[in-house]
Amino acid sequence: MKEFSKVAMVAAFLSTAVSAGALHAQTAEVLHWWTSGGEQAALGEVRKAFEAQGGTWVDTPIAGGGNARAAAVNRMLGGDPAAVFQFSIGQQLRELADQGLLANVDQIATEEHWDDKLPPLIVKAAKYDGEYIAAPINIHGENWMFYNKEAFEKAGVDVPKTWPEFMTAAKKLQDAGIIPIGLGGQPWQERIMFNSVLLGVGGRDFYAKLYSTLDDDLLASDTMREVFETFAKLKPFVDESSPGRNWNEATNMVIKGDAAVQFMGDWAKGEIIAAGVEPGTTVGCSLAPAKDTAYIMTVDAFAFSAMDGQDPTPAQAKMAHVMLEPDVQIAFNKKKGSIPARLDVPSDSFDACAQLAIKTLQDEKTHLVSTGLFGVPSAVSGAIDDSISNFWNSADMSAAEGQEQFRQAISYAK
Repeated sequence: MKEFSKVAMVAAFLSTAVSAGALHAQTAEVLHWWTSGGEQAALGEVRKAFEAQGGTWVDTPIAGGGNARAAAVNRMLGGDPAAVFQFSIGQQLRELADQGLLANVDQIATEEHWDDKLPPLIVKAAKYDGEYIAAPINIHGENWMFYNKEAFEKAGVDVPKTWPEFMTAAKKLQDAGIIPIGLGGQPWQERIMFNSVLLGVGGRDFYAKLYSTLDDDLLASDTMREVFETFAKLKPFVDESSPGRNWNEATNMVIKGDAAVQFMGDWAKGEIIAAGVEPGTTVGCSLAPAKDTAYIMTVDAFAFSAMDGQDPTPAQAKMAHVMLEPDVQIAFNKKKGSIPARLDVPSDSFDACAQLAIKTLQDEKTHLVSTGLFGVPSAVSGAIDDSISNFWNSADMSAAEGQEQFRQAISYAK
């Protein structure tokens, strides 16, 4: 009897250990920078699906993309990595792969045919040595103009299609007592507005060639001078409280009608939705003024730390699978304000702004990449942001001086 009890106790212990091991294998710490209401609501859809399939989600939010990326890297280097972490696809992520810090999820991607379902630019950016090291969850567009329709009506202006039209409209808005541009005064936000001006003045071919070649002659060109002159003309249309303002605060200014316009990526729609407003209704959306149609794409993606070699853990593999499931793609992106990374996901349930984005991306000529994420090397990206911010926040720097500073900053960084 005693011997039987001993055997039973051992069996019970082993059963508990196996169950605990299985639970641990399905546990993933997820490090991310989505802390606003709309962002948390969107990520909640991924978490819900992951947990419904037996996963255990350990949430680690860190405010600010730069802070979160630094935390993810520092923890990997310190030997305490988060299993899944939000990161920018492109050169910065490849640098981590170079050091053997990432697991790859290429088996999942191959089995589920990601190559056939994602845009070619994203496929290329999400791979390292031909294998996927990240799961892209969406496509955002950076060159959007969100506007308060009531503010436009009060000032008697139409949606501007060119930058000269915008300058005229902005003056009328200002005369009507409305802040023309709600801007969060942080370098990355200033760069988003600058790149919309660059696209609008130079055109999509000029934008693509400039950032793909970083050519000195283009940086010193008359077209680039016009870009800086146009950008400088926007300064009087931003309120004095802009410096240091978060992007979602600027979005709320537009929702409330305190500001007329925000030039921001379509993640702003997540805040609009969270405020109970249907994008395209009282808050309208249009691509920023431009001579030809283009979409400056940025991508939210999650990468996977090498926990024990380059193969993913069961929890990491499950996460990669869940993020690209059609139902998750729809639920997540409707709350995030973005559009699905997968091109084969039905789009009929999305809002009017998303429908415009999806329609635009049907033409591959419109595909441009964000300099802030995967368009240029990380050192160049930082130099671009810093030089634009220096120019924007300088009271006495001329357009010519701003252009030359921009050229030099890129030249030194590349």
